[in-house]
Amino acid sequence: MANEQSVATRETLEDVFSSVSESGFGEKFLDRLADDLVFTVTGSSPLAGRYTNKAEYREKVLARLHKRLAAPLRPTIEQFLVDREWGTVRFRTEDVHGRNGADFSMQYCWLTRVVDGRITEIIGFYDTKKMIDLFASTSGL
Repeated sequence: MANEQSVATRETLEDVFSSVSESGFGEKFLDRLADDLVFTVTGSSPLAGRYTNKAEYREKVLARLHKRLAAPLRPTIEQFLVDREWGTVRFRTEDVHGRNGADFSMQYCWLTRVVDGRITEIIGFYDTKKMIDLFASTSGL
């Protein structure tokens, strides 16, 4: 059973991140998130915190990021590690900038829980300084 669960988790993550690599963190990504998603943004940036449903994550994280980025994030996947319903996704972005000129290219690591083909939990690790720089001097945003 544990092996079947690991295979299902890996397939879900590969499918989700294949889509994200092509079209960014938009509707296709959101469709794979559980309504009761728990998303934790680590660090001490303006986005750091724990968000306890998809709508809150969409409004308080994704919308705020999209408003500040000059172009959508399209990550390059570097590694998946999977153990039953949990998977680690290591990815990077390159040549990404904020509307304020801040460099937002970075390495990411997400601990991701998948249940029944839906992402139910993410613990995201980010470069706090780059997050802070993205939110600096963005008057009117």
